[in-house]
Amino acid sequence: MENFKHLVESYDGKLTTADRDLISIILSEPSEVVYLSSSELAAKANVHASTVVRMARKLGFEGYPDMRKSVRYDVDQNSGFANISQQRRTSIAHGSNLASLVEGEMAALAAVLNSVSQGQIDEGAQLLANADVIYLVGRSSAEPLMVHLNRRLRRAGLRVETLLNLQRRDMAERLISLQENDVVIAFGFQAPISLPASFEALIKHAQLIGAKTINIGDTSILTVRPRANLTLSVSRPDEGAMQLRSGVMIVCEALAMTLANKNPERALLGLESLERLRSDMQGE
Repeated sequence: MENFKHLVESYDGKLTTADRDLISIILSEPSEVVYLSSSELAAKANVHASTVVRMARKLGFEGYPDMRKSVRYDVDQNSGFANISQQRRTSIAHGSNLASLVEGEMAALAAVLNSVSQGQIDEGAQLLANADVIYLVGRSSAEPLMVHLNRRLRRAGLRVETLLNLQRRDMAERLISLQENDVVIAFGFQAPISLPASFEALIKHAQLIGAKTINIGDTSILTVRPRANLTLSVSRPDEGAMQLRSGVMIVCEALAMTLANKNPERALLGLESLERLRSDMQGE
């Protein structure tokens, strides 16, 4: 049976705002959605029931029951996470925030291997290895990830530009020097509105000049269009809840480590240059 998440990611047609809202609900609350009728799901997204059916057919299903069956299959495949989620709810009920947090992040980290493959990490690392300049683009929720990845890439001797919380005019000014051999990494979480300003125009501009693009985020990143050259979407059992970015941080670290393994000479040269510069500065 076709994986629902894969069908969303590979869909080449237009997704309306209503479609994206429905998909976001399905991906964030799959274990609940499998018990909902098309009318009940439509009510959660504040859309008409016919919109649910049209969206299902867009993705290649015969109708809503067929789509719900695919979602149920995904839920069954990840049934092990249900136990951790139940443990988390029990911990919350008993007032143990620490236990709840640990259990939730354990589930999130375990889900990474079901969300992103080593093949995708290899592909992303190769795009970065070929880049002249890497642009990291995002809003406040992505700041810790951008800071971490920026540091890791710079330590490997790569040129990195960080574009955080920029408005459209400022974004355009910073990206005017974007070239064919550059890479843009955009971060987004929980809703398309969390994406950087003018995201669609940014991706289209990159495609026009031949620059490569990578989108990194949770399952909501799958619904944005136009699609990037590579999408690294990290799902977790409790996407509807407030959460840390542990899974996505692991993916960023895997990118940096794989990149270093692909070109150990450059990584070593970058570290040697860093240590030499640090030594020079301490000697002043």
